[in-house]
Amino acid sequence: MKRQETIQAINDKLREISTETIMFHQAVADILGLYITDHKCLDFLYRFGPMPAGKIAELSGLTTGAVTGVIDRLEEAGYVKRVNDPNDRRRIIIEPTRNKKLERKLEEIFASLGERMNKLLSSCSDAELTFLLDILTKTLNESHQELVKLRQLNK
Repeated sequence: MKRQETIQAINDKLREISTETIMFHQAVADILGLYITDHKCLDFLYRFGPMPAGKIAELSGLTTGAVTGVIDRLEEAGYVKRVNDPNDRRRIIIEPTRNKKLERKLEEIFASLGERMNKLLSSCSDAELTFLLDILTKTLNESHQELVKLRQLNK
């Protein structure tokens, strides 16, 4: 295969991975009874910890009004709660709740994929893992830069 054909094949696979990831997370959201946007905003809270609604808006690219709807739905489902900021009583912080039912569901959903990915990655050499991590990091950076550009166009 020629170099340009290989590059195109890699780009095609990245596109497939993107689509497969979106469809996977839609299925997760369906199981949780959430919209996919709600599911991913909840993921921000699990990954980065409690934050104000404005930070969720910044991370997600959603309007503050849309984020209010997300938080309302997540709170109604028992997945998050609003708490007063101890440093500024006028500000509200959104934090994930300790929801054992949700945690069990997420563990059930992601355990199999985690095991499959660990098995796959364990078969790689240290050099391959280092290379893959570097490429994935650079890919995410490039993708994020394009996301920022798109958000600017949409303002």
